[in-house]
Amino acid sequence: MAKVRFVPDDAVHECEDGMALIDMCEDLDVSLKFGCTEGTCGVCELTVVEGRENLSRPTEEERDYLYEEDIEGGMRLGCQMKIKKGEVSITWKGPRAK
Repeated sequence: MAKVRFVPDDAVHECEDGMALIDMCEDLDVSLKFGCTEGTCGVCELTVVEGRENLSRPTEEERDYLYEEDIEGGMRLGCQMKIKKGEVSITWKGPRAK
């Protein structure tokens, strides 16, 4: 089982290895929001604080939307990420209005 720590919400949730973050968040009460779900709007822009090695590689959509130096600094689009294994900590500009 993988674990994701949602820093702004001070919450930790488990998920199956390989699960998409967006699918995980559908059933959780977290303040991370999603927009287009296709990697083009940036609503789900976040920063990986710890555990980058436990995530899927940045997608082509992320590389089109984000600057390479931002990706290298840990920035990702939540709708494009999968949690491969282990523990991951993420943060974003939120909490956002629900």
